[in-house]
Amino acid sequence: MHLEFRHLRVLLTVAEAGSIRGAAARLQLSQPATSAQLKRIEHELGGPLFIRSAEGVKPNENGQYVLRCARDLVLGFDRLREHARAVAETDRGTAAPLRAGGTAGPLVSLLISALFELVPESRLTIDARRSVHTLVKALSQSKCDIAVFGEFPGFPLPVGESVVTRTLLREPVFVLLAEDHPLARQERVSLSDLSDEEWVMPEADESGVHAYLHLTCQSAGFSPRIAHVTPDLSVAQILVAGRRAVCGVWPSADVPAQGTVQRPLVDVPFHRRLQLAWNPESVPPELADAVGERLSAAYLSLVRERPQYLAWWADGGEEFALGADG
Repeated sequence: MHLEFRHLRVLLTVAEAGSIRGAAARLQLSQPATSAQLKRIEHELGGPLFIRSAEGVKPNENGQYVLRCARDLVLGFDRLREHARAVAETDRGTAAPLRAGGTAGPLVSLLISALFELVPESRLTIDARRSVHTLVKALSQSKCDIAVFGEFPGFPLPVGESVVTRTLLREPVFVLLAEDHPLARQERVSLSDLSDEEWVMPEADESGVHAYLHLTCQSAGFSPRIAHVTPDLSVAQILVAGRRAVCGVWPSADVPAQGTVQRPLVDVPFHRRLQLAWNPESVPPELADAVGERLSAAYLSLVRERPQYLAWWADGGEEFALGADG
């Protein structure tokens, strides 16, 4: 046999136990197996290392020397292992943090919560952007590792060929009306009923939100009049409450309710796809899967917190939201 490092531990265990039986118990071996292994080790090292008696075993002169060398080697190995593990732990702690992003709103909050459960906070940085164009550019340039955002049908965002995307669900647009608007008395509103209304919208950007609104309204027989543009939902709410405009809103968002009501649109003509996107070089597939599962579960919890959205979800909306995209 060839002497191996594990054999040194056997010698040290026999010396510490003072008997073959005691060493066998510590090594979780049978007494005959321990005795046989000790004899093979002694043969490899040139002769007996222990004096055997009815009281047990104790090292002879040669055994004392071998045991001193064995202790030095084992101690050195343990120090080597501890040092290597400490360096590896330091490297993990100083590794580039996972960069998560999204556009301002409830989606990025859900993403952050999911990542806090899965990734140590010391390895996570957040970059929430107002512009979805800036966000997808960061993804395409590998400046963002994982992100969540909305994408309108027919207006794909250029995330880059190396980025993996997954559609989590489809989210409808509800219409925000003044509480005294005639249409507010209806449980659902047809898009064509809004043909004479002025709209307040966020600024046009690369997401295609204005173009998508125009195409959707044209399919309902009219062209929308975008009279007001603001990125601030609270400003849009004031305009809507004053009967100056109507506004599309995401039912997952916490929209100020004073003076306004939300109503779902008939046949869900207006919606977006909620996309999870990640760079596979920095986000392993098991992490992406876990994030996707937590995001979907957190979104469904959000649905349950919005009574009107929950009612829409229960009245056939779930099939649309979770069904195959069209």
